[in-house]
Amino acid sequence: MMRVMVIEGNPSLARLYREELEEAGFGVGVSGDLRGAMARLRREPVHVLVTDADVIKGRLDHWVTSLRKVHRGGVVVLGQGGRRLPSIKGLAVLDKSSDLSHLVTALRGMAGSVMWNQAAGSN
Repeated sequence: MMRVMVIEGNPSLARLYREELEEAGFGVGVSGDLRGAMARLRREPVHVLVTDADVIKGRLDHWVTSLRKVHRGGVVVLGQGGRRLPSIKGLAVLDKSSDLSHLVTALRGMAGSVMWNQAAGSN
């Protein structure tokens, strides 16, 4: 089962993410903030990290560099409408929406590469 961690500070949205993603067949953990997520990733690795663009403070490339010290898997950043985020390898950017079907589709698309990496022993 593909494991996903969602960083979401709003408890109602966190519950929505957990319920919808679990219903779609993913193992889901939720962290209310970036610091807690980083600590949890050290103890409990996941295949994909999902976060809101607003959680990321400072430059995205610096954040990704720090993140890669504890997480080697996929990263999905949920952005707000017109906010442009730089293209960074291994980072998918989706619009944040109450309709989670695009996120579920993206995660299912990532599942193939996750399974290949597991089979190869790299995750």
